[in-house]
Amino acid sequence: MAQRKEIQWSQLRVGAMATVALIVLAIGIFFISGQVGFLTRRYTLKAFFSDASGLKEGAEVQLAGVAIGNVSRIVISSYPDPKRAVEVDMKVTRKYQNEIRADSKASTVSAGLLGEKYVSISRGTPGNAVIPENGEIESVEEADIKQIVQNANDVISNLRVLSAKLNDIGNQITAGQGSLGKFIYDPDLYNRLDTVAKQATTLMTDVQGGKGSLGKMFVDETLYNRLVATVDHLNEAVDNIQHGQGSMAKFINDPAVYNDLKKTVEQTNTLVAKVNEGQGTLGKMINDPQLYNRLNSTTAHIDNITARMDSGQGSLGLLSTNDKLYHSLSDSAASLSEFLKEFRQNPKKYLTVRVKLF
Repeated sequence: MAQRKEIQWSQLRVGAMATVALIVLAIGIFFISGQVGFLTRRYTLKAFFSDASGLKEGAEVQLAGVAIGNVSRIVISSYPDPKRAVEVDMKVTRKYQNEIRADSKASTVSAGLLGEKYVSISRGTPGNAVIPENGEIESVEEADIKQIVQNANDVISNLRVLSAKLNDIGNQITAGQGSLGKFIYDPDLYNRLDTVAKQATTLMTDVQGGKGSLGKMFVDETLYNRLVATVDHLNEAVDNIQHGQGSMAKFINDPAVYNDLKKTVEQTNTLVAKVNEGQGTLGKMINDPQLYNRLNSTTAHIDNITARMDSGQGSLGLLSTNDKLYHSLSDSAASLSEFLKEFRQNPKKYLTVRVKLF
């Protein structure tokens, strides 16, 4: 009987050791796999995604970067919407339930560029409803790593094309082609720039030596003194104006000038009003239609006379169109010129005094 009891105690001791080892192993597995808490109270939340690539059951669930649970199940959902193709169930520690609210968002995030994915939940704001057991969190689609790699490949391809174009441009520049190539390798441009630099140096030397108009402007103090004197005169003039001295000061400060201008403007307005009303000679001249009719009639008569003169009618018409009068006047002028010439030479011929005695 003693031997039997000893065997049973040995067996019991082995079983106890095995049980303790299993418990320690389970705790180690929980810690290694990222399980949050051992024997803690948890509840289930759901989120729907269009794709769950890289996300595995047991993946970590984080709330604002803090581990709060794990993914318990990943299945194809029954919804036809492609954005809700995959259902992800999560076991979350219940003590964080008050932080997950209706405005919280769930997204799948990669741990590094090639690391495993986990579910990240944003913290809700007070005032929104707390998501209950088996409640749904609105999901947000993050950029897929495949899309990122594809975009990176496109960028690399564009960089390769750009690099090839830059190489072509560099080869053209090295060969002295194009504006930039000629600018770098053309010796004529260098010689011209060197000449311009020498001329600029000579010019600066002349300016510093007081040569030329520009040099005198910078070196000679006469211009500076004149400018200072001019500024002093301007300051003195402004001071005189401010103190009421001189004609300009009186013109600006004397209210009589303002009153005279005001009276002049009022009289001008009165005159313009009378003219508009047709009063006075100027008003009648501007507003009376009879003056216009008379001027129109006079213009018509002048046009009629001019037309008759052009056609040679009347005395003025004959005078302007018939050349006989011109020739007669020309002959008379010639005869008069000969008479005056002969009169100057022999005036006695024409000035004879006869005295008769009865």
